[in-house]
Amino acid sequence: MLEELLKDFNIQHGVPFENIKDTSGNHYLLHISNEIKIEIIPMENGGVFFRSNLFLFLLPDKETVYRHLLEANFLYQSTLDTTLGIDPNEKYVTISKYIYTPVDKILLWESLEQFCNAWDYLKHNFEKKS
Repeated sequence: MLEELLKDFNIQHGVPFENIKDTSGNHYLLHISNEIKIEIIPMENGGVFFRSNLFLFLLPDKETVYRHLLEANFLYQSTLDTTLGIDPNEKYVTISKYIYTPVDKILLWESLEQFCNAWDYLKHNFEKKS
């Protein structure tokens, strides 16, 4: 069902996506812009998981970055209902969001829009702090 919704977005809004098949199962890569590429992973209950790289992790003082991420994630107060983290290779600060309820076209579109707004807001704020 998620693939059909993404194909519909591509037709209606011109947002291209890739269906990526790997050992963990199907997931999708949605190309919102040159900077924003969102991985979408379907969940068993019909929900979805969004993940994207926010920016390159260039600071030598990792503890400071970890502290800022913990502070930002505290009660989701300044992350706009998303979670900030670091990719396994410690190259990028990542942003992610779980949608636990089954999605339809409207919820998927609204969630993607909120996720992109959060991505833009957080990237701008982190660049301003650096």
